[in-house]
Amino acid sequence: MKIKYIGFDKDGTLIDSVDAYTREWGKIIHAQFGIDPKIAERIFKVDAAGKPTAVQLALVLESSHIKLSEEKIFQKANEIASFLGKNVKGPLFPEVLDVLKKLKLLGFLIFISSGQQEEIVRKDLIRTNLLQYVDFYAGIKPTQPNFKKGEQHFKAAAKHLGVDFKTFVKEAVFIGDTPEDIEVARNANIFFIARVGQSSLKKLKRLGAKIMVSDFTNLPEIISTL
Repeated sequence: MKIKYIGFDKDGTLIDSVDAYTREWGKIIHAQFGIDPKIAERIFKVDAAGKPTAVQLALVLESSHIKLSEEKIFQKANEIASFLGKNVKGPLFPEVLDVLKKLKLLGFLIFISSGQQEEIVRKDLIRTNLLQYVDFYAGIKPTQPNFKKGEQHFKAAAKHLGVDFKTFVKEAVFIGDTPEDIEVARNANIFFIARVGQSSLKKLKRLGAKIMVSDFTNLPEIISTL
């Protein structure tokens, strides 16, 4: 296949922010719900890594038998995601800026699909100087619960880039660091490349990742072979 479109998850893939997010998440969940921060952190980073904040919150509340309506969970999750996005400013992984610049020079179109709020995604891309290399980005929208990482974002990217979705999935690759990223790519029939870090090489391989990298230094060469 000839790859034209390269998609990235944001946190843990482009930006080294997951550990800081996890610590803050534990503090917030403990302060608001009295749940052991270590339990909250495990769910955030392991059990529900990469999933939308509303799913992560629902799971941590369920673990402590706390019941809230779906609407209230979504509202609370957006408040937490907004707080995390405004207060956690993770750095880019060292090689990311140069690699994205090289990919653009080679003619690839780059898109971002993130589980973070879309406004936070935009601000992070501006803060890290990545926006200049990104053709489309998508995140969670507080008014649209179903618009989330995966097929909804991929369809929006295809539309923005002016390509039929069936063609798009054949010419795209998605790159992420969690089991959730593997799942959303697989569900959309998009080829997946894993960044090893938050999840182990063994776990990513077991979940079906065919290509796994510890950094993106050789990413342009890898993609040219697909």
